[in-house]
Amino acid sequence: MKPFIIKEKCAAQPEICPPMKSCPNNAFSYIEDDDEPIGGRIEIDYEKCEGCGKCVEVCCGHCIDMR
Repeated sequence: MKPFIIKEKCAAQPEICPPMKSCPNNAFSYIEDDDEPIGGRIEIDYEKCEGCGKCVEVCCGHCIDMR
């Protein structure tokens, strides 16, 4: 199983995003995107992700599920 970001719930604040700070494989990144209502989005690099689930545990907005 791998994490999946529920984009409708994600505030996409890279400076405070617990999954971005705690991922042991640095699989999270912030992408600036003017088409997004808040100016960007958080993405997961599935080549780096090992599916450990740490991001699900620490996400304060409950925006990540394992699928």
